Amino acid sequence: MGWLDTLFGRGSGRAPRGSAQVAKQRLVEVLVYDHVKVTPDVLEAIRSEMCQILSRHLDIDADRIEISIVRGEGGERLIANVPVRRAGTGRR
Repeated sequence: MGWLDTLFGRGSGRAPRGSAQVAKQRLVEVLVYDHVKVTPDVLEAIRSEMCQILSRHLDIDADRIEISIVRGEGGERLIANVPVRRAGTGRR
């Protein structure tokens, strides 16, 4: 009955995560941010500076940039998801 578990979100398929899993993930994120000592103001400053630098070389969608800090095997990592409209058309 594995396909039923997947259908109802209890399996390892692509079914939506339950609220408990979402809450657990958010708690992990909060703990990582606290461990790294990154305040929302610092994260916003990083985001702003990245936008300025990347805009020199790429046409980016600054409103849709997502920055997060995650814990992995080798420690914490800053991950930036930067939507690029076109390469090589940024301001210089």
